[in-house]
Amino acid sequence: MEFKNSIDGRRLEGHVFKGIGITSPDVCEVNCFIEADCMSFNVGPLPDGEHWCELSDSDHVIHPEDLVYASGMSYNPVVNVCSSSPCPVNSRCQTGFTTNGYRCVCADGFSGHNCSEEFPLAQVFPDDITAEESSDVTITCHVTGNPLPEITWSKTEGSLPASRSVISRGNLTILNVNTNDSGSYVCTATSIAGSSSSPVQIQIYSAFKFITRPPSFVLVYTGQTLNLSCSASSHLNTTVMWVFNANTPLPEGVSTDVSNNLIIVSANITHGGNYTCIAMNLLSSLHAHVNVHVKIPETCSRVKTNISDVSGDYVIDPDDEQGEAPFTVYCNMNDKGGIGVTAVSHDSEDRTHVIGFNPAGSYSRDINYIGPSLSQIKELIAVSLFCQQSIKYECKDSMFYSHSSNTQYAWWVSPDGQKMTYWSEANQGCTCGITSSCLDPQKLCNCNKNDPDWQEDSGHLTNKTHLPVSQLRFGDTGDPGEEGYHTLGKLECYGMN
Repeated sequence: MEFKNSIDGRRLEGHVFKGIGITSPDVCEVNCFIEADCMSFNVGPLPDGEHWCELSDSDHVIHPEDLVYASGMSYNPVVNVCSSSPCPVNSRCQTGFTTNGYRCVCADGFSGHNCSEEFPLAQVFPDDITAEESSDVTITCHVTGNPLPEITWSKTEGSLPASRSVISRGNLTILNVNTNDSGSYVCTATSIAGSSSSPVQIQIYSAFKFITRPPSFVLVYTGQTLNLSCSASSHLNTTVMWVFNANTPLPEGVSTDVSNNLIIVSANITHGGNYTCIAMNLLSSLHAHVNVHVKIPETCSRVKTNISDVSGDYVIDPDDEQGEAPFTVYCNMNDKGGIGVTAVSHDSEDRTHVIGFNPAGSYSRDINYIGPSLSQIKELIAVSLFCQQSIKYECKDSMFYSHSSNTQYAWWVSPDGQKMTYWSEANQGCTCGITSSCLDPQKLCNCNKNDPDWQEDSGHLTNKTHLPVSQLRFGDTGDPGEEGYHTLGKLECYGMN
C-alpha cells in the first residue's frame, strides 16, 4: 500500500468507518494499512497530547465534494488503484494485498472467481401451519441464487410420507394429512456456491366434525316442547351457537342451554322457521340446518298423542293450514279408552219439550254449533276416523212414522239438507229394531207404537257423510196427550285417518 502526500487543514467527511485514539500520526497510517477497506485517513491532535485517527473507505478522488476544511487536521489519501473500478459487479475493491496493488472481495451472498455465484437463500412461507386431518397442506419455498439452486425437502424427525408427498417447483404438498404428519419440515437450497435451509412447523389436528346434529326437518305441534342437540368434536376450542332464519337472533320463547341444545318450550306458530347450528374453531366452521315446522294439531287425538293428556279446551286445525282457520274445541282425554275425543258443542243439548205440533215436521229446531263453522266441522269429520252424535226422543202417543197413513212425522237434517229418518248407527229405524227389542216387534222404533205411556228411542248417528245434525223436525204432538222430548248430544270425533 502506497500513501500520497498529506493535505493539511483538510478532512474527508461522510466516509469514516472507524475512529481511534493514537499516540502519534504514524500509528494512524499503520492502522489504515491493517484495515482492508481503508482508502484514506484523517488525523489531528487531541487536547491531552494524544491524536485522533479516522479511517475512511473512500477518498477525495471519488468524492471530492466531501473534502472539507478542518483546522488542525491532516487528510492522508492512499494511492487508490481501485478508483479505476477494476473489480467485477457484486464485489468491492481493496487497495494493496496483491502485486496488482488491489484485490477484489465478493459482496455478502456472492462467491466465485467473478463473484457471479450468488449464495443460495431458501425461505418458506408460511413458517407455521395449522391444519385439520384429511385436508391438503401446501408449503411454498422461495429460493434465490446463481446458479439456480436445487431444492430438497426433509422432515426433522422421520421422513416425508412418500405416497402423499408432492414436490412441484420447489413447493411441498402433503395430501390427506393426518396427525402423524405433525412436525418440523425443512426446505434446503443447494448449489456450487453453498446451501441454505429454512424450516416450517406443521401442526395437524383431528378433523372437526359434528358429534350430534339436528335433523334437517322437525315437525312440532303447538304447545309441545322441542329439544334439538348440536355438538362438535375438535382438539381446538370450539364455540357452538344457533341463529334463526339465517342471521337473526332466536325468537322469544326459544333458548339454548349449557350443552348448546336448542330448546323451544310450548311451541307456537312464530317459532317455525329455519334454524342453523354453527360450530366454530380456530380453523373452520360447521353448519347444520334444520327446518322447524310448527303445526296446530288436527284433532284432539293428535293433542293426546303429542301434547297433553289433560281434558280441556284446545285449538285444533283439521285442514292443516289449507284454508279453514283453526278453532277451539273441548278435548275429552278419558272417553273412548283415552284416545282423545274432539267434542263440538251446540245450543240444543238440553232436553227440550215438543208439544202442540201436529202436522209432520211442523216442529223445527235449527242446531247452532258453538265455535267452529259448518265448513270447519266438515274438515274435522274428514280427518277423523270415527264421528258420532247421540240422539234421543222420548215420546208419549207421538210417532216417528205412521204405517197406516204412510206419514213420516219426524226426521233430522244433514248438513247438505238431506232428510234423514233413521235414529241409530244402522242408517235405518231405531236401535231397538237392530236388537229386536222394540215394544211392537212389527215396528222398527218404540215410538212408532204410538203408546199413551212414555217410551223412548235413542242411539248414535255414526255415518260421517250425514253429520253433523243441522236441524230436528217433529210432529204428531198436537192432540191432547201427545208430546215428546228431544235430546241431541255433542258431535264427537276421534282417531285419525
